[in-house]
Amino acid sequence: MSTISTSKRTVIGGADNFWLFDEKLGFDVTHPSSPDSALIYPRLTLQTSKTPVTLAPQKTAVVVIDMQNLFLSSAMGREKGPGHAVEQALLEKCIPAARKANIRILWLTWGISEEALRSVSSNKWRPQKGGIGKSVGNVTLEDGTSIDGGRLLMKDQWNTGLHGGLASAFEEGVKLTPADARFHKETHSGFWGGNTEFAKHIHREGLKTLLFAGINTDQCVLATMQDAAQQGYDTIMLKDACGTVSPQFAQDMVEFNAHKAFGFQSSCDNFLYGAGHIETSAAKSEL
Repeated sequence: MSTISTSKRTVIGGADNFWLFDEKLGFDVTHPSSPDSALIYPRLTLQTSKTPVTLAPQKTAVVVIDMQNLFLSSAMGREKGPGHAVEQALLEKCIPAARKANIRILWLTWGISEEALRSVSSNKWRPQKGGIGKSVGNVTLEDGTSIDGGRLLMKDQWNTGLHGGLASAFEEGVKLTPADARFHKETHSGFWGGNTEFAKHIHREGLKTLLFAGINTDQCVLATMQDAAQQGYDTIMLKDACGTVSPQFAQDMVEFNAHKAFGFQSSCDNFLYGAGHIETSAAKSEL
């Protein structure tokens, strides 16, 4: 990491991956080809707990983690809790902001394959009642319908499907350009296990900035966000779109580190505001 000062902006990072910092405007994470290149448009400025951060929507994705029936559906015995508050924030603010800004959403969820099941580590088995891969049995939905819940945490099962209105949001998102995409993970982090499909997609699409949402904040959200930061991606935690059933200090710890160490911490309200004030050209930004 290097820091180079120019007349107005400070260049933070190396030649291949750098931010620009201005004392008045904050951080520019649009990733131009060089510090002296023309500004990239469109550009969205997001207020964070530190300073404003300006990003390029075409190089940005919202990563929504583990918003699945297993963790949220009343059919699985789940009562209203932090995950449902996250779901509401996503549906009412975060997803509309992403659509308005033309920012894709990457849906990252548990979905273990048969091959991975044979080598699954004991630390994954321990928290799962009944055991990974075991039948959940029939479950009764809110409308009284009884369906097969599928095998616990396995891919392409009802229990690992996206919950409620989020499933509809994904179905709508895959029709857009750039399109939403969904990825299965077999451990806490979407990057862990070598060159995952999630990691390959982000690299192939030229994405640089990742906004994080989902559950549980201190587990799968943190693991994926931390790995992303270590691999050189810009990471921004949308704190009101992240929730956990762990004690409050666990949420506080991740928020603190998002503010202090892993990148930035912001909110869905700030994202929604930024999406409504995108600069589309140099002429418009000077008005």
